[in-house]
Amino acid sequence: MKSSAEGYTLVEVLVAIAIFTAMLLLAGMALNQGLMQYQGLVEKGLNFWDYAKKIWIDKSFNSTIDYYVYTRSDRWFPYFKGNQEGMSYVSLSPFTGELPVVVWIKNITDDKGKRALVYYELPVYTKSYDDMDRDEVFGDYKKGQSFRFLDSVDGMEISFYGYDRRNRKYGWYDSFDGNRMKALPSVIKVSYSQNGAKGSMLFTINVNSSMKTGYETLYPR
Repeated sequence: MKSSAEGYTLVEVLVAIAIFTAMLLLAGMALNQGLMQYQGLVEKGLNFWDYAKKIWIDKSFNSTIDYYVYTRSDRWFPYFKGNQEGMSYVSLSPFTGELPVVVWIKNITDDKGKRALVYYELPVYTKSYDDMDRDEVFGDYKKGQSFRFLDSVDGMEISFYGYDRRNRKYGWYDSFDGNRMKALPSVIKVSYSQNGAKGSMLFTINVNSSMKTGYETLYPR
């Protein structure tokens, strides 16, 4: 009596192996193509984020307001502090939320000895000059939102162009303080070198209210 179970022939085994091998090759090709597409999207996403951060910083500077503060020694003046270590100002364009913010941009050195610019913000509410000064001295500005927008550069120089009301002249300065100049800078330039190439970023501030210079008369203390 003939058994109902018959074995596979050599030809059938070879065909099955060939089909299985072809399926493995196709699956491998699809996986590699998918990984390449994913990597491309990730790289584009990172580049897009870097570009978006630069646009946001430019918007932040363009939305700077002449937020007048008071001290006994300098009386009324628009809040702005800038030097080679960074700058601070008040902007109507927060990175998150809707309230105006005090911005700190810090020129820092990372663990590899490279320079970077880091953005920080806190809601301004009705902060006085002393309040903002304490936020900086005690590092409370780090409690707000932050991100890096210029990273891993070899050298960096910050300069400020504006009008010095006391000396009645325009010029470029290594530092620019509202309490000394009695005005905001018009242009901020960040010059840097990275991988042997030089680059720069320009930011503009579009407000310097001459009406607010009369605060001393309107609100004497």
